[in-house]
This record gives sequence, structure tokens and C-alpha cells, in this order.
Amino acid sequence: MQSVEAPPTGRHRLRFRRGHTAVVTVVAALAVGLLALPATPVAGVPGAASAESSSGAGPVLKRPSHDGTSVTFRGRARPRTAVRLQVRATGRWTTVAAGRSSASGRFSITLPAPRRSRVFRAVASGRASQTRRVRRASLPTPSAPADACGPRPQRADGSYLSCSFHDDFDGTTLDRTHWTAQDTSQTGVFTGQGGCYRDNPRTIRVEDGALHLTATIHPRMFLCHSSLASFPTRSEVATVTTASRFTQTYGRFSARMRFSAATGGHAAFWLSPEEHAYGKWPLSGEIDVAEWFGNDPTHVYPSVHYVGEGRQESTGRDCPEPGATTGFHTYTVEWTPSVMSFFYDDRFCWSHSWTPTNVRAPAPFDRPFNLVLAQIWGSGWAARRLSSPTTSTLDVDWVRVWQ
Repeated sequence: MQSVEAPPTGRHRLRFRRGHTAVVTVVAALAVGLLALPATPVAGVPGAASAESSSGAGPVLKRPSHDGTSVTFRGRARPRTAVRLQVRATGRWTTVAAGRSSASGRFSITLPAPRRSRVFRAVASGRASQTRRVRRASLPTPSAPADACGPRPQRADGSYLSCSFHDDFDGTTLDRTHWTAQDTSQTGVFTGQGGCYRDNPRTIRVEDGALHLTATIHPRMFLCHSSLASFPTRSEVATVTTASRFTQTYGRFSARMRFSAATGGHAAFWLSPEEHAYGKWPLSGEIDVAEWFGNDPTHVYPSVHYVGEGRQESTGRDCPEPGATTGFHTYTVEWTPSVMSFFYDDRFCWSHSWTPTNVRAPAPFDRPFNLVLAQIWGSGWAARRLSSPTTSTLDVDWVRVWQ
């Protein structure tokens, strides 16, 4: 964000209801993943004899549905007919549940999800349905361990990341042990559009479990005090940073945010080098996790700034996020020594491996970076219009970092 600066289980249970689908629920599973009933011979099935009538059409078994812990088999058979659900095991078909179709011929049987891929069929009136396979992929994955940041993200090798920084903004004021507010009167820094950074209740407030950063266009000019040279402006903007409070090299950086719908607004969650070891911007790098412009509210932009391929100063991607201004979404970068991968609501958006021309990779992205949250006003195509609101607010639910 170039325009913003920041400081250096049982039993069967059958339920029948006239005119409704019969439901069979099996509460527990054996080691193979199912509760097996004795094998039942069925007429019309090779290798089996049965007392059942073989007349009538065979049952129809639809594709099973699963919710991660159970699988439901639905289908049709002759009305009020006994239906057996069978699984193929050790070269034979074994009945694992039984029920009866309703007056309309519908049936439904629910089982615990199998622990491995299994093939099932339904048998009714001496006839068998087509087979249906339930794959192991339907099983739930074990819950991840949690720490101060919540569930811990998992690395490719199976180990878990650890929480290194978090702020849920549950208080009533900004935690100054975590954040520093940018203030032009103290630093002399201002935006390229003449925005005056101010640290006051209008620009920075914590309430209702979120951080709110607001940029305002005042009706009258005011004097922006600066440690360098004061200047008149109507633009008041807001930025907070963890500079001198928290820095980290590599890891996973996330923020859950909601952007404003105001045209002309410009907001971002980004990482800035704690020390400009390789020179002024963009020589020491910058990582924009999520940058938003009010004049294009349904897209959010991740980008990486440095001096690199073809003397570029930045490279990035346009990622659709239709609900960026109507609800909270999670914006994440996973930063390693060789690649940065960006995810929005855990959906992959873009990745980049850098090839700088002024230094050798992994520089300049091999030094500690701090976190920055900003709400300012845009410029150029993203500038305010005459019809634009006079305020634009970035709402931040939480910020979390893992290493």
C-alpha cells in the first residue's frame, strides 16, 4: 500500500410413521466401521435362497448423502415392503440394517460413516438395487489443537503452527502494548493525498468487539500539525501499526475485516519492514495482504512490492470478494523464505515467488516485518467523487499471527 506510510457408537432404532419415510438409525459401528447383522439370503441374488417373493420391480437406491459422521441411504421400493441395506464384505453381502418402505414406497436408512471405502446395496422383494460406494473421504478429520489464536493451522509435514500474536479487540480502547497509532503531529508523515494522520476517538476507536478506523472529510479546512511543516487540509485519516511492539519474519498472518462501502475510501492490512535494511521503499519490500478501494468494492487485492523482475516495483492479483463490504471476511498470507501464498476465507487467491534485482532472494523478505491496518482516502481512479460519503470506516474483528 504505497500511499500509506508507517513508522520505522449400540442398538437399532426404527421409527415408522404412516405416509412418511421409514427411518433407521444405527448408533454404533464395529471395527470395520458398521454394525453387522447376520447375513440374510435373498431370492434373486446369486448364491442365496429366500422365503421372500421375487415378484415386482427391484428397489432403487439413490446416491448416499453424508454429513461427515453418518451416511443416509434413500430410495424407493414397493409400498410397505421390508428393505435390507447390505454391505459387501469378505466376498459376500451382509445385511447391516433393515427397515420398511412407506405407503408411497420411499425408504431412508442412516448408518455411521464407514472407516474405509465400502460398497452397499438395498434388497427388497427378493431383488437387489444397483450398488453405491461410500468412500472414506466422507469421514471427518480430527480436530486441530488450539491455542490463544484458536485452532492451530497445520503445516505440510503434519506439525502445527503456534500463535505468536493476537488481538480480538474485546476492550474499550486500543491496546497500546500491541499497537502504535500514526500521528502526523508526532512523525511528520502524511498521505500523498494530503491526509492528516490523527490519533483521536473519531479516527481510532474500539467498541462492540472490533477496532474501527475511520477516515473523514471535514466540512472546513483545519491545520494538520506536523513535526516538519504544518499544512491545511480537510482530510483526516487513520493507521495503526505494531512497529516497535511486534515484528516477525515468515509465518501466517490473518485479519478478519469488513471494508466500508464508501466510494473513494482506501483501506488495507499489510506488512512493513521494521527496518529499511535494503533502502527506501520499495527496496526493502512490502507485503499487502488485502488492499481495498471503494470505487471497486467487490474486489480485494494482494500484492508484493520490491524491486524485481523487469524493474517492477510491485506485482499482485485482483481477487473477487463480493461481500467485502457487507460482512466480515478473513484475509491471510502464508509467508515462507521462498513463496508468499494469499488466501481469502481460506480460499486460495494468489502466490508469488520473488526475484529481486537489487538483492539476492530471500531478501528483501528475510527481515522482521510489522503489521499495519489503515483507512485513508484513495487517489487517481480510486479518488473520492462529489457524491462520495464524507466518512469511510474499516472494521477489524481480530488479527492473528502464527509461526
